[in-house]
Amino acid sequence: MTSTDPEIDDVTDEQPARRRLNPFVLVALGLVVVSAAAAVWFGVAWVKAANDDDLELSRMRDEVTRVGEQAIITFNTLDYRKVDEDLDRWLNASVGPLHDEVVGRRETSKTAIQQAKTVTSARVLKSAVTDLRDREGKAVLIAAIRIDVTPDGKPTTSKYQRIQGSLDRTDAGWKLSGVAFVPFTPA
Repeated sequence: MTSTDPEIDDVTDEQPARRRLNPFVLVALGLVVVSAAAAVWFGVAWVKAANDDDLELSRMRDEVTRVGEQAIITFNTLDYRKVDEDLDRWLNASVGPLHDEVVGRRETSKTAIQQAKTVTSARVLKSAVTDLRDREGKAVLIAAIRIDVTPDGKPTTSKYQRIQGSLDRTDAGWKLSGVAFVPFTPA
């Protein structure tokens, strides 16, 4: 059925107009999708990293470094005016054969330090953990140190040494179980 009215014919012959999406809505929708994908990816990566054994090993290495450096400083810092305090610090920082040696040589060490009338102060310049055995509770640290030596009434001199410290894990944390000098061999 056709009408003679041209306005009616125009209305019925037209197809519905397509609605175009606003380009800003499309961009926003794309950003939401990309953001959601990134959030999922970073979330999965975070969960994997939090449960990674390497992270725990890294924390342990940092703890061994911190404790080992402090113990090496302790064993190379002495004041002849307060020898008993310094030797007590040696005892607290050590375990095993090193601890036994400090106990056995305490009186002779005390006498020698008091007679030398010297104050030493150590500082770690660089250090590295060279061996870390978690299951055995053993570690080895090497350190380059500077020791400032001040004899009573004389100027301070500095000497440099490389030290290797062996550490054992105890119920109270890591402790120094051995100390050795590392010889310097020029390239």
